[in-house]
Amino acid sequence: MIDINLKYQAVLFGSYEEIAPKPEVIKYFIERFSDKELIPTTFQEFSPNGAVDRFSLSSSNGMWLIEFSSNRIDIHKVNKNIGVTDIGEIDQFYIEAKEIAKIVDEKFPKKHNRLSLISRYLLPEMDIKAMSSIYLKLNNTIELYKKNPIADWNNRTVSRISYNVGEDAELLNIISEVKRTIGNHKFNSKVEKIDRIELHFDLNTYQGNKDYRFDLDSFNKFLDTISNIESELKSSYLKLIE
Repeated sequence: MIDINLKYQAVLFGSYEEIAPKPEVIKYFIERFSDKELIPTTFQEFSPNGAVDRFSLSSSNGMWLIEFSSNRIDIHKVNKNIGVTDIGEIDQFYIEAKEIAKIVDEKFPKKHNRLSLISRYLLPEMDIKAMSSIYLKLNNTIELYKKNPIADWNNRTVSRISYNVGEDAELLNIISEVKRTIGNHKFNSKVEKIDRIELHFDLNTYQGNKDYRFDLDSFNKFLDTISNIESELKSSYLKLIE
């Protein structure tokens, strides 16, 4: 079962140079995102011509971050302080991502050439034996690894499958990753060590098609299509490793 919803991220790829840290741009987004109390800031984007200041918006608790790079818009919803922040279920994120994209589109109507949805989850804590058992269910490995605990591992699979996004067929990269995640995270405002199994999905349109074919309606239909794929992947992996 899923224990912690760790991160959701929607990405639109295209050309967004005009969404820059200018007073009128900042004023528009502060007013339109007043319900989320987002704070404007800048980050540096590096290019062959040097570093350029780009525009972003973030919430004070770190849960929301919207980044406007020159060639992509990233909408992040992250559980940075588990037990204090709660990013909710992914179905709610789909609704929120559509609303955010609509606000951006009203000021900067654009076409996009790629779309992506990323989700990350943590399973409940378990001992090394249980984690090694999950590894063996996912990997047909050599005897040495079958007979000994696995200290670190990562199972990543990529497939390209055609799905209908609305009425149009799109080739999608379906990327699933199951891994042992070892590191630090904040729980109830205290940094703690974690050692858990993570599920990570990245579902995106094929990078070989560079046509600017996605508008706001296409983005919404993409999320509708992806929601079913992501849900099926999640339930299938949970059943496999239970």
